[in-house]
Amino acid sequence: MSFTELTFVFVLLPLTVIFAMALKWLKNEKVRNAIILVLSLGVFAYTSWKAVAVFAVFLVLVYLLGHLVYAGRNDEKERKKWMVVAVSFLVLTLVYCKYVPALLKWWNGLDIFKINYFSIISIAGISFIVFSAISYIVDIRRGSATPGSFIDAALFISFFPKFISGPIVLWKDFQKELKKTRYSVEKISAGINRIIIGYSKKVLIADTLGAHIQFIQSKTSGVYDAKTTWIIAFAYFFEIYYDFSGYSDIAIGLSNLFGFDVKENFNFPYLSRSITEFWRRWHISLGTWFKEYVYIPLGGNRTGNVFFNLFVVFLLTGIWHGANYTFIVWGLAHGAVMLFERAVKEKTWFKKIPSVIKWFFTVTFVFFAWIIFMSPNITAAKDLCVSMFTKQTAALNFTWRFFLTKKIMIIFGIAAIGSILGLVDVKSGFGKKIHALKDKPVIVFAKSICLLALMVLNILFLVNSSYSPFIYMQF
Repeated sequence: MSFTELTFVFVLLPLTVIFAMALKWLKNEKVRNAIILVLSLGVFAYTSWKAVAVFAVFLVLVYLLGHLVYAGRNDEKERKKWMVVAVSFLVLTLVYCKYVPALLKWWNGLDIFKINYFSIISIAGISFIVFSAISYIVDIRRGSATPGSFIDAALFISFFPKFISGPIVLWKDFQKELKKTRYSVEKISAGINRIIIGYSKKVLIADTLGAHIQFIQSKTSGVYDAKTTWIIAFAYFFEIYYDFSGYSDIAIGLSNLFGFDVKENFNFPYLSRSITEFWRRWHISLGTWFKEYVYIPLGGNRTGNVFFNLFVVFLLTGIWHGANYTFIVWGLAHGAVMLFERAVKEKTWFKKIPSVIKWFFTVTFVFFAWIIFMSPNITAAKDLCVSMFTKQTAALNFTWRFFLTKKIMIIFGIAAIGSILGLVDVKSGFGKKIHALKDKPVIVFAKSICLLALMVLNILFLVNSSYSPFIYMQF
């Protein structure tokens, strides 16, 4: 179920707020967790009702495997054996569900002999579910967490705000949240505010830009003048950021309603002055997962070849996004630049480069890398890049003047400003003064009015929009 489905907005979201307020008065933590689990499984059933039985078996297996790993904690050989079994099962599940269909499509295209794919389970968010399960097993193996009850383990994997598109939460962090006194009116209020901000990012900015890209494509049949190509590229540059950060805001806000603190997933990535910094700010939960469960086990910065370790991480990052060469090239390109940065970071000439120039080259690289990411294949990405710098000789019915409307220019302006708000440092003199105003009654009232107006706008846009997919739901 998408957070922008009208059923979710008008039925499940209000029910979630009511449940959260009601659960606040329920003292029994186990009963509260059981109720949240039932709600999460209900959302899962709505999303993939055919897969409910298989998912239930999956949850039981992960829970049992976690206990087997924990049971062998005093026997390294036994513990390692069960961890290998568990992680192998989870990785094979992900490969079978996500990558085998694409591989079979490629194989059947060779016309040697046909192999039919038998789908055991087909659900949105399989990558996020499997990554959560791996975190559960490995954290138990390392001793950084203990197995939870079946309700706790199942809730961790199926918790509805995050199972479709993240953020990816680690078991060692989630288990601590289960033990906290979680509920407060302030947290529920903060959660509602965060949800409204998330919807505003998604509906007012990302969806408007995404619909505009579709509109351009429908009018031009894929043949653009150079400036129109730049409009498409900039639209996607902002769309993917506001789409996914908006989703993360909604997921974090929903988690807050139930008393869970989920770590930030974005920290103004377009302010980065290196690709290394970009990945500390972009999809933080995915970067943290790969660091914890791939980069460090490979040796990290301490043992083995650091450059090889980074190469593997970014190869897998690309593959994780999908079985398409564009994702692999996108991942490896980021990895290559990060390797270069690591090789030269201590060089005097590199340190002397002004920050603004580093920022410009970083954002430019990210901008063109998104073109590869958004394209159906490498050829399409190349053609799009070439058309950005080539004068179109074919007769065109519509040019950039038709597509660069006042509305889109305003959205571009808002998106650009919103992506650099992180420049205001709340610890600095000016930032401190601004931050100090937030609790003044007039500011609180004005903020409430603005949030209410934004929510009304969000609903109007949702009701009247035919375009509202979350980009990251495909992953």
